[in-house]
Amino acid sequence: MTAWVTRLREFYTHLGMTLGEFERLAGIDATTLSRYLSGRRLPEISFISKLDDAILARTHSRMGAEVRASVRELYLAACRTYEPQRYQVYMLVDAVAAAQERAERAEEAVWELRAELQAEQQRRRELEMSLHQLEVRVGSDRDLEVVRQAMAQVVAERDRLEVQWKQHSAELVAALQQQHVVVHAHDQLVSELRAAEQLLDEHLEIQWGTTTPGSADRRVSLSKAPRRRWGLRLNRSRRTALEQLRMEAERAASELPTLASRFATGDTTPLALPSSARGVHADIEISRVADAMDNVVRAAVRLAVEQAMFANLSRRSQGLIRRQLTLISGLESRENDPERLNSLFQIDYLAGRMRRNGENLLALAGEEPAPVWSRPIPLTDVLRAAVTELEHYKRIELGASLPIAEIAGRAVNDLVYLLAELLENATSFSAPDTTVQVTGHALPDGRLLIEIHDAGIGLSPEELAAINERLASPLTVDISVSRRMGLFVVGRLSQRHGIRIQLRPSDSGGTTALVMLPVGALHNGSEAGETDTQTGSGYSTA
Repeated sequence: MTAWVTRLREFYTHLGMTLGEFERLAGIDATTLSRYLSGRRLPEISFISKLDDAILARTHSRMGAEVRASVRELYLAACRTYEPQRYQVYMLVDAVAAAQERAERAEEAVWELRAELQAEQQRRRELEMSLHQLEVRVGSDRDLEVVRQAMAQVVAERDRLEVQWKQHSAELVAALQQQHVVVHAHDQLVSELRAAEQLLDEHLEIQWGTTTPGSADRRVSLSKAPRRRWGLRLNRSRRTALEQLRMEAERAASELPTLASRFATGDTTPLALPSSARGVHADIEISRVADAMDNVVRAAVRLAVEQAMFANLSRRSQGLIRRQLTLISGLESRENDPERLNSLFQIDYLAGRMRRNGENLLALAGEEPAPVWSRPIPLTDVLRAAVTELEHYKRIELGASLPIAEIAGRAVNDLVYLLAELLENATSFSAPDTTVQVTGHALPDGRLLIEIHDAGIGLSPEELAAINERLASPLTVDISVSRRMGLFVVGRLSQRHGIRIQLRPSDSGGTTALVMLPVGALHNGSEAGETDTQTGSGYSTA
């Protein structure tokens, strides 16, 4: 309590105002504020926000994040010592809020993945139409029939994936409905805690002499003594129950990541998760909170299982698509008719786009999208590989003076996908008769800067700031991901290798994307002479 009161007095002295001014700015009566400053009463946790509002009104700036965190820590330390019942409620509220936030993020991820699946269905229909047109032209071509069979397998896998995610969405909605029960139970606990606090304040007033013994107020206070004793006994029993719930929540939080990792590696051995068990807690409100916590844990387990299943299905689909691309490449090499060759190129692009979308989905699930190269690849070959991923590849112009550098094998695949997404954005948001310029520069400190310039309509400063923030911190999945899935994946891939990406307005109009490759993403000679183990790609290093 001493540290909390000292810190509170420091704020009061630093603001340089009277108790009346503090009362007006904080919206709390002077008597209560005096008790806070003297340590005779501990405020509710919402007082920290009111204190921040007072600081803003007085100094035109709020507390910094670190200062606010330290103030909250001091408050909770005092609360843990002098009002442990209230502290247990705060800890439980924090645990439930964190679980609710994770469930909301998972729900948003489901919506994003559902939108991506719808886009995949549209591309699948386009690919089927192109295959049908090609079949009409070439008749009973045996190679084309093999391609159609591979495509049918891809379609079946996609349909199965869609069914899984529909079930996932329904279960997640049921879990979110349980969150409302948690909120209601929390409100009931807070109301009863405030009633107990009021009784405790009356006791403190008598102890500190603020009410004259023998007065009418004292008679009223003494008449409430049985009720105070009942409230204190109730709080002591709840303290034990809340402590048990807090320990269960901490155990669940520590074991759920382990469970998710085991499912991701294919280990489905059951893992005993904490369960608060219906009926253990006599208090009906605490029992409801315990039941809701069990539901949150079960929903998190289902999410981990279905995320692992989703990743496995995506990997299987990726294998089928790679086989399909190999067959299409064979058809292209043997085709001489320009019209048929053009149709094959369109099928090749659509299949390649499906492969890239599958890589994006794996990146969303936190998986490594493809096998890595065990030897370095020249920068020019990496850029060319990224260009071949585009439908409008003819609009890309690589600079004549690109620096001579090699990309470390472990970063090659991610850099190709990253550059392909940026290049596709540049071609999509600029006129079809314009070109996209790609240049590169070696910096004195060993880093490498790649610039992508388009001649589009550009972005507003607010949009640029929002996108750059998304690229710098892509960890949170929200509803905006469906509109900029490519940029979200770019942010995820860049974080793996410490690559910095920033969008800026171009001097000649449009937008410039800056890609800063750190020294760690470049080859330093340690990979030379190793055997290339990459499969399913066709990067040329000649």
